[in-house]
Amino acid sequence: MADKDSIEPPSFTGPKLLEDVQKICIAIGAPFSEPTIRAVTAAFPQNFREGAIVLRATSREGDALNFRFYERRPVLLLRIAEDSGLLESANLLARLLDEWSKPWAGDGSELEVPRQSCDFDPAKGLVKAWAYMGAPRPLYNLFGRSDVPESITKHRDAFYQLGLISVRHVAVDFHPNTVNIYFGIQGPMTAPRAAELTALAGYHFDLAIESADQFGWLPEVHFPFAVTIEVATGKIKRVAWYALGLSMDRRPALGGRLETFLKVAPDYDVDAFLGVAWSFGPGQERYLKVEKSYGGGVVPLMKGWKSPGVV
Repeated sequence: MADKDSIEPPSFTGPKLLEDVQKICIAIGAPFSEPTIRAVTAAFPQNFREGAIVLRATSREGDALNFRFYERRPVLLLRIAEDSGLLESANLLARLLDEWSKPWAGDGSELEVPRQSCDFDPAKGLVKAWAYMGAPRPLYNLFGRSDVPESITKHRDAFYQLGLISVRHVAVDFHPNTVNIYFGIQGPMTAPRAAELTALAGYHFDLAIESADQFGWLPEVHFPFAVTIEVATGKIKRVAWYALGLSMDRRPALGGRLETFLKVAPDYDVDAFLGVAWSFGPGQERYLKVEKSYGGGVVPLMKGWKSPGVV
């Protein structure tokens, strides 16, 4: 029987990705650099050819368009990035992600082997790297590594109290020097639950201002929730909840920039993927993020990963 991530994806070349990324950036007013995009695709030709490719944009004017590949194999991608000059050697966040990417003992008898992925900014190059844990990973297991900074682990008790105990992905963001932890949490979402979760980032959630409609897009049983922590200070910079498995015909209204993104961004997959995230931060900062498939079989990969809402 074939491995659940081994579905043969269609192939995408660097020139086609370059053409499409530039077109989207122009349409939504995002910065880009042709030499940067070429350097990225030259560094990871096999990964773009065999991986599942996702595009991401936000509702904030001037924000970057991001493109990423989800890797189907356990590969130490950050070592490739270092060898290609896309990342400085001995980067502390890179080493932390490599540590979290080591095989770990799950609930069963077999070791889980995380899979790394990379996120790119068309103007800056490699900006973020991910690790899918292979199975929901207990927070105590993730935080049990000796080299995890105390600025991150000090939030352990607060996370436990909120039921944030099971981790699906982790990511490191190199430019703001942050760590992202993606939990799977139980629904349904309610206003009191939203208030206690957003309070982690110093956001005051008030239904007199917010729309409860967003709750209707979240799965009632299980959905992703992300926490972003600044490594130097330990400050929680933002939180977000995600509605995955949406479609162009079944999604919330998104507004001008994101509607333009969805209109101009091509999708070469047979089964399209669409996800929306509501992000909250200090000073009542709030914005939307949208992720959509570009190609390479995103939906089959996410089904294999049992991503909430992707059916």
